Amino acid sequence: MSQKMQVKPTKPVLVMGLVVAVAMLIFGIFFFNAVLSDSGGEPGPAIGFGALWFLVLGVIIFYYAFYLRSRKGVVEIETEAAPPEKAAAPDFDARLRKLEGLKKDGLVTEDEYRLKRAEILGEKW
Repeated sequence: MSQKMQVKPTKPVLVMGLVVAVAMLIFGIFFFNAVLSDSGGEPGPAIGFGALWFLVLGVIIFYYAFYLRSRKGVVEIETEAAPPEKAAAPDFDARLRKLEGLKKDGLVTEDEYRLKRAEILGEKW
């Protein structure tokens, strides 16, 4: 049986990503302003690169802002649900030692001891 589960980054990760993206946007504004003023008014390839820079940062900022406000997960994964495990019985050695201790302490009779020991040894190993 499989389960679908949505995974989402934690809130601090989303906030940090948003802060970094906004800082890069501000850096880009100052950088491209300096490049354009130094080029003597001829933008050249700086305009194309600047447009791409701001477009990518706009997408990144939208992504982080959207998932910061959303309850929806970013990625949906499918997991295999493990079948419920039976309570594992202690191993035979431990059970036999415990039974031996109960017999030594006088908490079980010889007949009860033999019966229970045969029962433990008769179980599937």
